[in-house]
Amino acid sequence: MRAYKVTSPNTTALIATSDAKLYLKVDISDDDTIIAGLVTAATKSAEEYTNRFFLSTTIEQYATTFADIKNLLKSPVSTVVRIQYYDENNSLQTLSSDFWDVTAAVEPSQIYLKPNKSFPQIAQREDAVIVKYIVGYGSATTDVPLPITQACYLIIGHLYQNRQEVVVGKIATELPFGAKYLLDQYKVQVCR
Repeated sequence: MRAYKVTSPNTTALIATSDAKLYLKVDISDDDTIIAGLVTAATKSAEEYTNRFFLSTTIEQYATTFADIKNLLKSPVSTVVRIQYYDENNSLQTLSSDFWDVTAAVEPSQIYLKPNKSFPQIAQREDAVIVKYIVGYGSATTDVPLPITQACYLIIGHLYQNRQEVVVGKIATELPFGAKYLLDQYKVQVCR
């Protein structure tokens, strides 16, 4: 089993509502709440599509074995805070960083053992290993690559223009082609 949860979410919108309104050519405030929601939806969709978090976010990834944490599920990894595990007595322990290292420059980032080290025995449970790490390009929206931001603008525009679940002649469940094209270069393939 491999799963994760966000323990410290980013609270900054990738695109300000005022910038989204400018892009959409909306000059009234009636749709501000809708547009702010579309910014969030577009960002979350792009993050899910690329297996990334764009702005600094702290994650805990859970695994049944140490082998299951070889590949971290989200990118780009800036810091691995700690690795914890439940030992044979089912007590939570922290694995010393003397035992492991991370290849943060590779995506997906990988955790590996240092030479002449081995992982300890662990309890048999679904969440036997817990990795806490920070992902994202940084805390400022300007840290995010421009093609990602532009793709989010395209998704916002698509969602704003196609507000109904079914639009005749269009597939509403897919990302717009231009957005996919921009995001594909940032997509990280993670084997689950």
